[in-house]
Amino acid sequence: MAMTPAHLAALAERKALLVTRAELDRARMTLALYDVRAIVHPTPDPARSAAFRPTAAMIVGIAAPLLGMHRFARWVRFASLGLAAYRIASSWRNR
Repeated sequence: MAMTPAHLAALAERKALLVTRAELDRARMTLALYDVRAIVHPTPDPARSAAFRPTAAMIVGIAAPLLGMHRFARWVRFASLGLAAYRIASSWRNR
């Protein structure tokens, strides 16, 4: 079966269209990723983080030796997951 020039041109156009759609989908996914990242991890306020850093260091310095490093790390992991879920839920409620 021989390919006609018109058929080859149509295939080339379709291929170019698919490539363009893939690039557009990739750009949309990148934008969606940045939106999700902004919801989950908002831009920190420098003044606020500077105020909480010594308090967090003190809590870690006291709680880690008392609980043990493995147990403390597990509690911190659960707390961070809980805070992330809270941020997502509160961001969706405020929309």
